[in-house]
Amino acid sequence: MNLEIGSTVGDYQVLGILGAGGMGKVYKVRNLISDRVEAMKIVLPDLAGEPDLADRFLREIKLTASLEHPNIAALHTVVRAGNQLLMLMEFVEGVTLEQRLRDGGPLPAPVAVDYIGQALSALDYAHARGVIHRDIKPANMILTPGGVLKLMDFGIAKGAADHKLTQTGTTLGSLYYMSPEQIQGAAGVDGRSDLYSVGVTLYEMVTGRRPFDGDSQFAIMAAHMEKTPVPPITLDPRLPQALNDIVLLAVAKDPNARFQTAGAFRNALATVVPAAQPAPAAPLPPAEAPRATQPKQAATGSRRGLWMGLGAVAAVLAIAALIEFGPWHGSKAAPRQESSSVPAAVTPAPAVSSTPAGEPVAQPPTQEPVPSPAVPAQPPAAAARTPKLPAAVAAPPPAPQAPPPVPRTQPPPVPPAPAPVAARPVESGPSRAELQAAREQLVMLNTRAAGVRTGLQSLQRSQAAGGLTLRADMQQANSLMNSYLQGATDAFKANDLDAAKSLMDKAEAQIDKLEKFLGH
Repeated sequence: MNLEIGSTVGDYQVLGILGAGGMGKVYKVRNLISDRVEAMKIVLPDLAGEPDLADRFLREIKLTASLEHPNIAALHTVVRAGNQLLMLMEFVEGVTLEQRLRDGGPLPAPVAVDYIGQALSALDYAHARGVIHRDIKPANMILTPGGVLKLMDFGIAKGAADHKLTQTGTTLGSLYYMSPEQIQGAAGVDGRSDLYSVGVTLYEMVTGRRPFDGDSQFAIMAAHMEKTPVPPITLDPRLPQALNDIVLLAVAKDPNARFQTAGAFRNALATVVPAAQPAPAAPLPPAEAPRATQPKQAATGSRRGLWMGLGAVAAVLAIAALIEFGPWHGSKAAPRQESSSVPAAVTPAPAVSSTPAGEPVAQPPTQEPVPSPAVPAQPPAAAARTPKLPAAVAAPPPAPQAPPPVPRTQPPPVPPAPAPVAARPVESGPSRAELQAAREQLVMLNTRAAGVRTGLQSLQRSQAAGGLTLRADMQQANSLMNSYLQGATDAFKANDLDAAKSLMDKAEAQIDKLEKFLGH
């Protein structure tokens, strides 16, 4: 069925063509009743003549409808149109990861890790419900403007317990991203096949190229089966070593050598994020730390200098007044006097003196009085009538009024200068080599733990068939192993390397116990 833009199918109007998948075309449509925009997928025609294909489509609908996860495009409803099925799905605004890589090249490591972490979250959810995608590739991942990854097209997904719908020898998916067991058509394909495809996708996201290529389908399949990919860090030396190791672990040929669960894969990637992010800015050196208090110290110093200056001025004025108006000032210019009981400033004496003969003789002044600039000189007549006082007893001119004494206000106490504090030695954190070694250890522990979980599950199934249960001490060891590994991952996120190492050592002890029990 080929629909034109603007045409209608039932209650839906076609707005555009979104693409064509392995199972049919996908259109952008609008519901004429609710006005909601959705994606409509039309499966291949003539389903009545191909019951196997029709059965697969019905299985796809049931599986997709059962999945509700923020990183999986939701299936809304299904309608029939003649001999065809129309699947109405969530319309996701954005671009496929394939388009993003084609137009923009490789992604920064933190961005790639974030997107793949979302895809693994969706797969962890689906695998726990027995659903395997089987067609993981960049074209089936849509990136929204808000940074959300949506996993699309569970069209060739299969239930883990549903063996009759996928025959041995049938290969599905895209060759560039298919796992070796898919290429071989193995019957026991499980969730680890999806994780291989995720590893190939992550390789392409951080390097800009696929790990396996060839000029023919056979060459591509042979590369998946036989060739070892070039390490991503060889193509981009800026990549964290831990990320390089995780990618190579994910694309191991043997499913038992890969991550055993999507959760283990995601936890391993979580330890890479701190190394991929920019390092925090270095703290200021100790000498620059008190900068914020310098203005206050400057203000205190300026007030102290002001008080010291005022005190010095007051002292100079006091000394000058003492020199100018002190008691020794008048005695230097006055003649010696035998007797005088008149205080200089109390009783004036006549301006005469007597000689030995007793005749009064006018006493010439010993010092010409200097008229005050503020008082005009008296006329001669007034001067004759006014008796002059001897210089020794003449009242001194009124002293100029001294400036008011400067109050000796106690300056505010100046806090003593803080004693120099020895700069604390900067505590050196773990080296890059130590962090890298610890991350690699955690990756390997998660890998071993995933193998242990698989072995325990297989053992439990066989024991359940005989009415038995797993030993209590092994159940406890399994629980402790999981708790310690989760704690180590959380410690890495908090940059607490010592705690992470301690928890990893405890987890390894439990893994050793379980592996010995399982005979690994």
